Amino acid sequence: MRRWLPITVVLAAAVAQALGMSQAAFYLLLVAVPIVAASALTVFGELLDGRFEAAESLQALLYGLALLLLVAGAAAGSTAFALSACLATFALQALLGVGSELKKPVLER
Repeated sequence: MRRWLPITVVLAAAVAQALGMSQAAFYLLLVAVPIVAASALTVFGELLDGRFEAAESLQALLYGLALLLLVAGAAAGSTAFALSACLATFALQALLGVGSELKKPVLER
């Protein structure tokens, strides 16, 4: 659940931007900053605890990149930049997650 919350907030901001509600999209981006920061810290903590495999260790880096792009876009007032960069980062995370799931062996019954 915690991994879906940042994506949901950023997607809601993208929908608001697409509907022409740029002020609401900006505020949703501001709400997304602490959510993405908390997710990045959680994933980084799990990485330090050793709960991640090597391929999944990029998740912490990608969350950090998404946080950096969100803060930079919100500070510059460029909602479109922040949304596109953050959604691209989340898409890369999704591809990485799918790839790591496909590499796992299937348990025989």
